Amino acid sequence: MLQVGRADRTGGAAQRSRSRCYRRGRGGDHALTIKRILITSISPFDPSPFRDLGYDPIRVNTIRIVPDPIAVAVLRRRILGGSYDSAAFMSPRTVGLLSPDAPLMKSFSVMRIYAVGPSTERSLQKFGIRVEGVPRKYTSSSLAELIATENSKAPFKNMAVPRSALADSWFTERLSGLGVSAEEHRIYTAVPDEDGILSFLHALEEGVQAAAFTSSSSILMMLNYLRSCSREAAVVKALRKIRVIAIGPETAKGLNSAGLDAEVLGVHSINGLVSYLKGDLT
Repeated sequence: MLQVGRADRTGGAAQRSRSRCYRRGRGGDHALTIKRILITSISPFDPSPFRDLGYDPIRVNTIRIVPDPIAVAVLRRRILGGSYDSAAFMSPRTVGLLSPDAPLMKSFSVMRIYAVGPSTERSLQKFGIRVEGVPRKYTSSSLAELIATENSKAPFKNMAVPRSALADSWFTERLSGLGVSAEEHRIYTAVPDEDGILSFLHALEEGVQAAAFTSSSSILMMLNYLRSCSREAAVVKALRKIRVIAIGPETAKGLNSAGLDAEVLGVHSINGLVSYLKGDLT
């Protein structure tokens, strides 16, 4: 059984720092009256569709978003200065980070805006920003193809792509290869969320039947953090005993690199996860 009880604090500074990775649990005595599923997600979601299917969803944040104020300021200056006529949003996190800036959001509202999926689209629509298009498959590859098609109909002047510092450059390189001028702005990074990781460990010890990951960083950052206190192997071993689900192919690659096999959703969203689980009942 995965042990996440309080660490022994008698071993000096090393033991004290290591205690971050532990929390006293109930030793796995939780009765699984319904199916419990761990879901790593920064954004809240409606739990009722899961409960209707007999699942108890446990949302945890294993990463925390840290904005880069200099990068945000550069993006703001270029948007307000008219350097871009369009933008592509890769996640709701980006929208949430920029949303307090009313003049910036107003500028986005008169630009051609594209979103990688429905969650990102909804987050933009909350601020009155019309989304020109969302790809049928919610992947960066499909979004690049959609933007290239739109560019062939009405060429873009220059497209802004605000995103994470942890992302690779594949998306903008692909756009460039398809004839679309695009510039990245890496306006935030992610760091391990210690409290969220402890919550993940606690739920895993109590007993879950599945774990769903919504980004590769949500698993890789957690495991890197746990490696520093010698807990990585125990968590991977525990996850191998339950059903592991990846929201998309990139997340599946991250899980595979950690030695975990994963089922991959066909529709890469929380709603897609609900539909996927619904298939269990048919």
